[in-house]
Amino acid sequence: MFSLVGKIAIVTGAASGIGLAVAERFLAAGADVTGLDRSPKFGRSFPCIQGDVADESQLAAAFDGVAAQHGRLDIVVNNAGIQPLGVGFADLTPQLLERTFAINTHGVALGIKHAARHLGHGGRIVNTGSFVGTIGVPGGSAYAASKAAVIHLTRLAAVELAPRGITVNCVCPGTVATPAVLGIPNNPEIPFAESRTPLGRLATPGEVAAAFHFLASDEAGYITGAILPVDGGITAGWERYDLTPPDESIWKA
Repeated sequence: MFSLVGKIAIVTGAASGIGLAVAERFLAAGADVTGLDRSPKFGRSFPCIQGDVADESQLAAAFDGVAAQHGRLDIVVNNAGIQPLGVGFADLTPQLLERTFAINTHGVALGIKHAARHLGHGGRIVNTGSFVGTIGVPGGSAYAASKAAVIHLTRLAAVELAPRGITVNCVCPGTVATPAVLGIPNNPEIPFAESRTPLGRLATPGEVAAAFHFLASDEAGYITGAILPVDGGITAGWERYDLTPPDESIWKA
């Protein structure tokens, strides 16, 4: 069940975090995986190409190279991204906005474009969104907006590519225990997420990778345009909402 044996997959942002967990999960399920990342520090058990998804020529060349080597692509995971959380509108700059959208949004849009050139019937595209792309959060002027755009790109591509039998879905993680999160000293995002997530903890990269695995599998063939939260319940509602109940006389009157 959920075998990926013989599948040819590309995972962007595969050098660490969610991307690395997805690539390793696909590999364990039998896929032939190639990573694409700006970082040259791979040292992994799968081949990797150094490149920037915000540069269309680099992204297209990577996809073309893998497709030429194997004769096709079966799965593309558009995961590469940056996370400039904590920047509100007062501190927003054109440079930050442009770079965030170039990687997080343009990289996904172009990834869909060039994946679609190589994927055949039964092909899978899975994009990485975020829970902050579905709800309003303070300090998300660039990042949250870029992930909201990824969610809508997913729906648009799902409709456009459906006649070709290609599915397009989006996984929206909550706060995940990745190096990008854990590596920030006294990161305020961690206690914030733990206190408001119903399950009371961060996700592991492996838990998020499991959702990608399912959506990339043959068993998910009738799922497209889906936005799958893997967020411990934070978008379902806050665990705590400390209010003083009104006097019973209000509703017993």
